[in-house]
Amino acid sequence: MAINETVLEMHYHKPLMDFFREAIGLGKRGVNFYKYSPQKEVFVGFDQAYAMTELSDDAFFEMLKESSTKADYKLPKKFLAVFLQFKVVKAMSNIQKITPPGITNKPHYRSKLDTAKNQNTGFSQHELLFKLNKNDGAMVFYACPMIFDKSLLYEVNVNLDKLVLVDVDSSPSQYSDNETHYIFFNDQEEPPVWCSDPVQGKRISVKELAEQMVNVLDDLDTTESSARVLKQLTHIRNLVESEQMGAPFGNELKERPFSIVHDSLMIIEVVENRV
Repeated sequence: MAINETVLEMHYHKPLMDFFREAIGLGKRGVNFYKYSPQKEVFVGFDQAYAMTELSDDAFFEMLKESSTKADYKLPKKFLAVFLQFKVVKAMSNIQKITPPGITNKPHYRSKLDTAKNQNTGFSQHELLFKLNKNDGAMVFYACPMIFDKSLLYEVNVNLDKLVLVDVDSSPSQYSDNETHYIFFNDQEEPPVWCSDPVQGKRISVKELAEQMVNVLDDLDTTESSARVLKQLTHIRNLVESEQMGAPFGNELKERPFSIVHDSLMIIEVVENRV
């Protein structure tokens, strides 16, 4: 099994859901998760027992709209959208021409950013994440696992401490220049460095992300949290549809809006005061 972004996302999917459920739930909340399935073109929900439900785009939007306009007094729900885009990290044994001056260790580590424009959407993966990060309260990260041995993909007890989350909010640019760009790490503990023009970035742990989630959920009421996620999803839909409608004839609507974030987008539904 090769180490790639899809394999890494699958490797960490259940351990992350378990960790976030425990951190957010604290025995008082029911926590469900939604991921978008590009094959079925629906949002797939995972409840406490990992039983799956399916909601179309329109049904999911309607659920958010209803929650954002009125609170269910029996089981009030809150929502939170998090983007975790997994990247492959490579250990580099030599200093190369593209290595920034502050990176001196052997080995050091780097992840290549996807800055090539998608023919169907008109923007790259990084450009999309950079745009999404501009939304109010956005939580957008590159998930960079320090995994270099394929055998670790088969471990039963996944070590979340090996997962470094690089905050896209610290990125200096959307990198729309068609050049190659990277995230560098001098070692596995130091802050990341955005390149080509070196700029120090920000990293957090999975535990710190969970703490941020709890703080946001505590600060927002039911209608505010639902409205925020609705706005973020609407932004994705508008970005994709506006780009495709302006494409040459024959390219219209080749990409379903949420297919482009199916691997990074995780929507968390929290049912308050669950008995």
